[in-house]
Amino acid sequence: MKKVVLKSVCLLFLVAALTSCLIPYNKESYLKNFSRFVDDVGKNSEKFSLSDWHYANKRYNKYTGEWYEKYSETLTLEEKSEVKALKFRYLAEREKNRFSRFFKNDLGKDLDEVKEDVEHYLKKDLKQDMQELSKGAREIGDSAKKVVKEIIRENKKKE
Repeated sequence: MKKVVLKSVCLLFLVAALTSCLIPYNKESYLKNFSRFVDDVGKNSEKFSLSDWHYANKRYNKYTGEWYEKYSETLTLEEKSEVKALKFRYLAEREKNRFSRFFKNDLGKDLDEVKEDVEHYLKKDLKQDMQELSKGAREIGDSAKKVVKEIIRENKKKE
């Protein structure tokens, strides 16, 4: 447990150090820091814990809310497009991570249960079901054989 907490703290520190905790002082630092933040999230997201994502989402909300509002009037159309692309990249990374966690945690457990059920069936019931299926196939085959013989007999009578 201590290792997980220490790892999370180190990762948060790394993200904080790389993205700089300073509030952007102009639009250039805003764009540079936002870009660096999104790059860092992209590089490290697979290692993120839920608390790491909580912190990253707070930072993202600062970049897209308060700090964007502060510099939006001075941003060129090209720079606004860059901000939109950064938003898209961050949100895509976040959703990819959410889906991965869902798959590993929820869907993975469901698949494990299905696997256990299939293994149980294979060990306990498959042999009996195969015998019954074989018996049913023989009966169908015998019945089909009788029908074909009857059809042949009827055709011979008509000739």
